[in-house]
Amino acid sequence: MSDHNTLSPSTPPSADDSPETRAARMVALIEELESLIPDFQPHDAAEIRRVATAARFGRELIPAMISAVTSFAPLAERGVFDAERAKRMLQSENALRPVAHRLSALLDGFEFTLDSSLAGTSTEALQGYAFVKHYAKSPAGAGVRPYLAIMQKAVRKSINLRKGAAPKPAPPTTPPGAQGFLAPNLANRNTAPDDDLPEDFRKALDAVSDDED
Repeated sequence: MSDHNTLSPSTPPSADDSPETRAARMVALIEELESLIPDFQPHDAAEIRRVATAARFGRELIPAMISAVTSFAPLAERGVFDAERAKRMLQSENALRPVAHRLSALLDGFEFTLDSSLAGTSTEALQGYAFVKHYAKSPAGAGVRPYLAIMQKAVRKSINLRKGAAPKPAPPTTPPGAQGFLAPNLANRNTAPDDDLPEDFRKALDAVSDDED
């Protein structure tokens, strides 16, 4: 039997399907997911490397310790290692780690989707700006000149930022296994060269850049 709370393709959209409403629904779902994470801890950039290093040791050592303690009674009697708690931790790790990877991929895709939409509209705005520059020179373009000045300031600022951006070495990769909730490895982002632009955006930018220096 299907879940009555699951939306099907035939389910009509909400009366209020604004971006703000969608954002509020997403935040509510994120808060629900966060409540399902046992002993959830916020992402701590100061501790991530130390925690990740310690976690790597456990992947091989913990199962070996469980086996030793459960098989050798004198070791268990000394209470040096809680094998039952370790078993529960590994059960949680095996069940929830794939979910963490899925959420990481979701966040990457979510941000890429937003950036793609913004990039497309940015390209359209640059193309419109090129037209406004020519139109403002005509007798009929007097009314648009104040807006052109604002556009020119924004474009020149962006061009200067691109020109002044010095190449930076790629940041170190964050060790796996210690990402915070919906916080994938940010160290791997923004490593593409500054000139690596979508072709349509590059053409639109080149069309307006020559006389913006």
